Formats: sequence, structure tokens, C-alpha cells
Amino acid sequence: MQKSKKLLLIGGSKGNVHLLNYYNLISSYFDEILVVSDFEFEACPSVLLQFEFKSPIALVRHVKALRKVIEAFQPTIIHVHQANAYGFVTCLANQNKAPIALTTWGSDVLTLPHKSFLHRWMVKYILKSAKEITADAGYMGAAIEQLIGKTEVTLANFGVELSAVEVSAERAPLIYSNRMHEPLYQIDQIILQAATFLTHHPGWILHLAASGSQTTKLQELAQQNLPNGSHEFLGFQAGADNQRNYLAAQVYVSIPTTDGTSISLLEAMAYGCIPIVSDLPANREWIEHGKNGLITSGDLSKDLALAQTLDIHQVQQLNKQIIAQRATKAVNQSKFMALYDRILA
Repeated sequence: MQKSKKLLLIGGSKGNVHLLNYYNLISSYFDEILVVSDFEFEACPSVLLQFEFKSPIALVRHVKALRKVIEAFQPTIIHVHQANAYGFVTCLANQNKAPIALTTWGSDVLTLPHKSFLHRWMVKYILKSAKEITADAGYMGAAIEQLIGKTEVTLANFGVELSAVEVSAERAPLIYSNRMHEPLYQIDQIILQAATFLTHHPGWILHLAASGSQTTKLQELAQQNLPNGSHEFLGFQAGADNQRNYLAAQVYVSIPTTDGTSISLLEAMAYGCIPIVSDLPANREWIEHGKNGLITSGDLSKDLALAQTLDIHQVQQLNKQIIAQRATKAVNQSKFMALYDRILA
């Protein structure tokens, strides 16, 4: 009799749908899935546990709590998202009972190891404890190899759904940003740098979706620096609402200081926006400046003016081809399922 395939899926989901998207991507592979997170997860059975720790006592408490969950659930595979507190608590609690798959998200392997010797040691410990590792950008794989030496890293993202919607080149004068309102994503710079363009182009509107710890501060900043009626805070946008925003906007803007492959960038490409993104290695794996989008010059007003000179129809055709080849849910689902096959074999 074939052994039941049971996945313990561990990670965070505050303010984003990444963990839910991943669950939906791979749920059909398993007979049973239990999610462990420090935020509510309603798509399947879940356990609410804490992972962040500021003292050894808190760390020990979190490890013991997760160890009880592992012993009770008896997973076939543990898949943890991010080589940070989530990965560290998971590896300590697991005690090599089940094979661990690790999905890195970007900052966990790009910036966290450089905070201190202890952070670097922690990330390396997590990476070495994983049987399989995934990253969504080639340069993240290179960063992982710099930490632990040559190792196999599966390049995969969570994919976008190419639904049967009409992607039109006729677009409203809208600029769309839906990254979280946290310092990493530089929403304040989007507001400040777009001010000149919005002042000289009446009728254009900056749509800022999502939310976060800086939302109130950002609303005040926009009120002080942008022309009246030139901006709107949309709040958290998901599913059909998010899709409608992409389909309406002429330009999509995302300028974080560090990032892996952003699913929101892939969605913007799939739904016909002209992307303007920060000059990061992961972004350069998807965007060729002046051809299928723009790498920001550091002056968003100039970038927005330059975007008007691009042939949006040509940009859309190029990006449609890129997404179909490398970024659909079907393409990436097969990669993750092959990874699970290797573990179980």
C-alpha cells in the first residue's frame, strides 16, 4: 500500500498571498496538508505558532511548540518558506525527522547573512539542513552557493495565471504600484519621484495598492507632494480586483531596494503594463531596458516620460511570450512537483 503523502507547509502570510498562492499551486500533489504560520491561514487545516524570537528562551519555546506539531502530524515532507526565523525554528524542531524543502524569497539569502556573523551562521545552517532548495532568480542561486558552496538550486517561482482576458494596448493614464507599504519597497520614493511627472501631466493618476506599517505616513506624504486628484490609495487588492488594476494601467512601478523575482512584476507583464523596476539582478533577468520595460534611472518622472515613447503593443507581445515560456503556474507547478518526486524517491 502506498504511503500517504503529507506536507507540513511552514511560512508567513501577513499582508500578502504568497503562501496561499503556493498552497494552491501544489495542493493536488498531497493527500494531506497542514499549514503552520504566525498568521491566520484559512485555505486548509492550520496551526498558529510564533517564529520570531528576541531571546534564547523565546526560541526554545517556539521550537518545542513546532516539534509537538511535527510529532503529531508525522509529515512526509516539510516545506518551509524563507531561510530566516521560519527556517531556523523549523530545522531545530525537525531533528532530521522529515526531509526539508526550503524556498528562499530574496532578502533571506541576499541581505540577512550580511547583518552579523550570527545571522550568516543561521542562514548557512538552514541551507545546509535542506534536502532541496528553490530560488526564483538565478542570482539568488549564486548567493546561496557563495554561502554554502556548490549546491543544486531549483529555479522556480509561484507562477501567474494566464486567464482568457483581453489585454488591450488602449490604456488609461494610470500608474499602478501594489508592493507593501514597508521601507524595503520605497513607496515614499515612488511618491516623491513621480511628483514632477504628475504635475506636468494633468489627468494622470498614481494608484497605490496594498498596505503596511507606513500607510498613514505615505498618505500624508502624497497629500503634501502630489497635485490634488493625482493619486489614490486603493488598499489591499487581490484576485479579480488586482487583475482589473493591471489591465487598466499603462505603467507598473516597483522599486524595492532588494528583491527576488516579484510575482507582481510577472503579473504586470502578463496583463500588459509597461514595467518600470529598480536596477536589481532579478529584475534584469526579466526586463531588458527599453525593450519590454524600463530599469529605473533613479528619477521616476523621467522614466514615466520615457515609458510614453515605447510601443506598448510591442512591449505586451514580448512580455506575453516571456511569461508563457517561463512564468506560468503550469510551468512552475511541474518544477515543484518534480522536486517532491526527488525527495520521495
